[in-house]
Amino acid sequence: MLLGGVAAPLWVRAQGRANEPAPAAPPPAPPGDPSAPRPRVRFGEGNVLVGLLLPRQDGPFSRAAASLLAGVRAAHGRDGAGVVVEAIEIDDQADELAVVMAELRDRNAALVLGPVTRNGAAALIELGGIAIPTLALNLPDGNPPVPARLTFFGLAIETEARQVASIAFAQVRDRAGTRRPRAVGVTVASPLARRGAVAFRDAWLSLGGEMRELVEFTGPRPSRDLRARLVQPVPDVAFLSMGAEQARVLRGALGAETAVWSTSLASIGSGSTLRLPELDGLRLLEMPWLIEPDNPAVMAYAKVPTGYNVEMQRLYALGIDAFRIGRQMLAGDTAFELDGVTGRLRYDRTASPRIERLAVQAEYRAGVPAALTPP
Repeated sequence: MLLGGVAAPLWVRAQGRANEPAPAAPPPAPPGDPSAPRPRVRFGEGNVLVGLLLPRQDGPFSRAAASLLAGVRAAHGRDGAGVVVEAIEIDDQADELAVVMAELRDRNAALVLGPVTRNGAAALIELGGIAIPTLALNLPDGNPPVPARLTFFGLAIETEARQVASIAFAQVRDRAGTRRPRAVGVTVASPLARRGAVAFRDAWLSLGGEMRELVEFTGPRPSRDLRARLVQPVPDVAFLSMGAEQARVLRGALGAETAVWSTSLASIGSGSTLRLPELDGLRLLEMPWLIEPDNPAVMAYAKVPTGYNVEMQRLYALGIDAFRIGRQMLAGDTAFELDGVTGRLRYDRTASPRIERLAVQAEYRAGVPAALTPP
């Protein structure tokens, strides 16, 4: 971990407040009352206060909140000397965020992590002036103007899809010869899957590739018409924006001469007891946490609690890297690189307010995804 930069300004401002008793945990706030006190959890000892904004435990993102909090705790247990974390349950509306951010400012918090929802990230932009360095744990739509103290880090499927387009295009460009490399994109009736497919298509076209309109797979089996659309003309690359079970059904409809790619949507993780040999040869992107158990960064942190599924493990890993990035921000770093458990992380505030995450290339072998060493 890089620990350069000037630590004094943020740390000094945080002195004297972090060890004060936290407000007593109140009952859940009534809906629609942004000024009501929120349930909170506090851990760690020191003079630096970090606020962690989590979804409500009684809401639809309760498991996401618990997984993220566990990951932050794991990173804090290893790297949290001198830091107190206060996790606060909130909704992702701008009025409630404004109240909580003002409270943390008045208590001299040095850093805010969260919110974790896309709506929450957008609400932070809506607030405008951000008084505390803040790492939102999701990415906003588009490229809106961003307050100076606001940074974004997340696991957006669109980012992975654009990386897949870049890697796959480079791999088939020479084979295509004088013609433009051809791709076909297949999605399912899911907003997440469609966002990934659209991002791949836009990136592929911007690289100079050829691609028809996206194809939607409704299952349970590919129709004769769908099979024809997948292979006429034969694509160089097929991008499947869907889960592993759906991709398994479609894999057989694609010829051996077509490179088949997906994002982490199609991953079951290398530690899965499930085996999907029908997917062997399919390539995808995945985070080290789920694909490289021997990675030094992965080995440095406690494993997930029993019962965590793949998506909960992703959020656990997000919590670990969020806290690690937060330590860099506390040190005053505005440019750094980290070998994260979610991928290779790069940040340069002068270039972008977003943390760049480069995932690991993987391929299904013997029914599970295995990490590939890039050329």
